[in-house]
Amino acid sequence: MTDVPTLNGSPFRSFLLAAVAAVALTGCAVKPQPIPTAEHMDRATREYTALFENQEPLTGELSLSEALARALKYNYDHRLALMESALQDAQLDLAAFNMLPRLAASAGYLARSNEAASSSLSVLTRRQSLEPSTSQDKERWVADLTLSWNVVDFGVAYFTSRQQADRALIAVERRRRVVNNLVKEVQAAYWRAATAELLLPQLERAIAEAESALGKSREIDRQRLGPLIETLEYQKTLLTVLSQLRRLRSDLTVAKAQLSALINVPPGSDFRLVPPVLVNDPKALSGIDMRRLEMAGLTWRPELREEAYQERIDRAGVWKEITRLFPNLQLSTGLNFDSNSYLVNQNWADLAVRATYNLFSLLQGPKAITAAEVQQSVTRTRRLALSVAVVTQINVSLQQYLQALEAYRTARDISDIETRIDAAVSEGGLPQTQSELDRIRRSTAAIAAELDRSRSYAELQGALANIYTAIGLDLLPLDAQETDLPALKQAVENSLAPLNRGELPPIPDLPTDAMAQLVRQFTAPPAGTGTADAPAETPAEAVADTPTEAAPTTGAGTTP
Repeated sequence: MTDVPTLNGSPFRSFLLAAVAAVALTGCAVKPQPIPTAEHMDRATREYTALFENQEPLTGELSLSEALARALKYNYDHRLALMESALQDAQLDLAAFNMLPRLAASAGYLARSNEAASSSLSVLTRRQSLEPSTSQDKERWVADLTLSWNVVDFGVAYFTSRQQADRALIAVERRRRVVNNLVKEVQAAYWRAATAELLLPQLERAIAEAESALGKSREIDRQRLGPLIETLEYQKTLLTVLSQLRRLRSDLTVAKAQLSALINVPPGSDFRLVPPVLVNDPKALSGIDMRRLEMAGLTWRPELREEAYQERIDRAGVWKEITRLFPNLQLSTGLNFDSNSYLVNQNWADLAVRATYNLFSLLQGPKAITAAEVQQSVTRTRRLALSVAVVTQINVSLQQYLQALEAYRTARDISDIETRIDAAVSEGGLPQTQSELDRIRRSTAAIAAELDRSRSYAELQGALANIYTAIGLDLLPLDAQETDLPALKQAVENSLAPLNRGELPPIPDLPTDAMAQLVRQFTAPPAGTGTADAPAETPAEAVADTPTEAAPTTGAGTTP
């Protein structure tokens, strides 16, 4: 009987010690390597240049539709939303491959330093029954091609693929939300910038006149040419006027910078805006059924659609946990090659079927299913909570629009009066001793009133856009041809036409039976009222029997 060789004194021990030492030295050699400041500066230079590359130059006057089109095409928040949507689509394509069987090919060369010899030992006499022999070459080539399919893995991959498909749809809804918010921000910045461009020259003239009058008053005070109290009061009034004018100028000058950032125009670019056209008497939204608006919001809001897709993802997660409870059935077949000269058949095919089951899954599986079901309930409850917020936002946005409309009408009337007063003062309608100060003050008041009118009109447009956003309507087409700026601009103009007219697109009707059920739920009288023979008609029944008056629409029930 031969002795079994050990690793003591053999090359294997030295090799093992050398490998451990190499790994230890490699681990100690890894240290944090900060990027040098020079490299950061080079990166910043390249990125600053890349921020505004491949953009069509801004020529002529910038209109609101072109500003929105440029925001859609060049704004990096929107680009990021597009890339995230493309990423989810790519991951969906990748997830589909996980449902395919596993096809593995391998090949290799095997060698050893001595013969793979062995002998037999009798279990009765404990004596060696055969002399050592071998049935394997010291050097050989092996290869195999194996096709395997796991039933449980296929089921899990199927539900994972369905989840990824819903994540791709969630990315689309998130892009809708980015676009809607971008539209609101661009509109608000555009109106502020247009107002600034219209009124800044007047502000500069008023500031120059006030500073000139203040300088003259200080000279009078220095030479003691007038009453001290009246002179100081006059200077105080002028400083108050100057403070107001400079604050207005500061608010207006930053508006164009904000618009430049939204449409991705280099800061400090000099471009002109199309002069804003203010509708003197905008039409109020009439004939609006609040329940229909709320129904539209619950149908179209991107956030609620995201949660609906998330609930489907959670439901697929429940089925994934159920699938993992099934026995693991493994099917495999393959072709094999071995160059061993002792083999009678160096090429062969094999087939195997194996079923395994983890008994501990009987304990873990039900808890995993329960956790997945709880996650689904959490998502559903979160969507309901968000629905309450959406309904509230719709009601608030409509009230804000009505208030903005009233505020604009008031600002319009005040601006007209201040303009007439300023014209009268300029024509010498006041005594000579009060003309200069009153003319400056009246001019400032007229400019402030005109600014307030323009700002109120901008807020009115923003309030109308808020109604669109609260409902979840797409103000701009998501499927527009974004590679062509003129075509995208035209699509934006077509989408903004109803908004400029103060119109809402067709919205779905709340089903009559659902509306009646809601009314009964919240307006039904306490139980026991009325008589058994002739029950009194409740307010809910009266409302349910009365047709609901709604604004005339065409194509009701369509989605944006």
